[in-house]
Amino acid sequence: MKKTSDKGFTLVELIVVLIILAALAALVAPALIGYIDEARAKKYLPNARACLEAAQAMFSQQYGLNENLRAGDPVVSGAMDESSNENRDQDITNTQFAKDVLALAGVPDGTPYLFMVGLGSARDAVGTTRQGHTVTEQDKYTVYYAVYMETASSKAWYYYNGEWTTTNPRYNNTSLAFDSNNIIITGIHKGVRVQYYLISNHNPAHQGRGKTISAKAFWDWLKAMK
Repeated sequence: MKKTSDKGFTLVELIVVLIILAALAALVAPALIGYIDEARAKKYLPNARACLEAAQAMFSQQYGLNENLRAGDPVVSGAMDESSNENRDQDITNTQFAKDVLALAGVPDGTPYLFMVGLGSARDAVGTTRQGHTVTEQDKYTVYYAVYMETASSKAWYYYNGEWTTTNPRYNNTSLAFDSNNIIITGIHKGVRVQYYLISNHNPAHQGRGKTISAKAFWDWLKAMK
């Protein structure tokens, strides 16, 4: 009768196997988490697009209504939180204009967590030429940039140079997408100076019309997103 061996793994062999598995997990986990994050982000892209299209439609409508708008004034009524710099970024959250944008987009109540658009600056004089771009009246009603977050934990979507991406074009000022004066310096809209309108903001740390969009902490938060 043949004698069978009951020899199993030694403790050292088990430890080696566990070390190998841990090393593989360390290599695979970041890629897997990144894939999951991207998959989650993609399900919110239709809402981001809907908000952008609604905002552009509302600003285009505003263009027809603003016959006697003074040069440099915000293009929507009820705008607040004017920053002290020349760009005069505006917080329009909870204005009728912002509510109409979100209603037209058809997004769920309470969303998005953040939605901000950048139009051509109302401060730029028509006819000014910068880096090959000649400023027009239509610029200040045209959306050139947007940032959208569905929830507090979801990855942000960015609209820039006519495309949507999850890569922050202003990440810690390293991408050189905008200069320090908010002028686009790369791509098809090079030379356009952007003025920001905050439409939806549910971040409790950066809320409060009259101080939100002019606060350095708000911009530091946005630029830290990756």
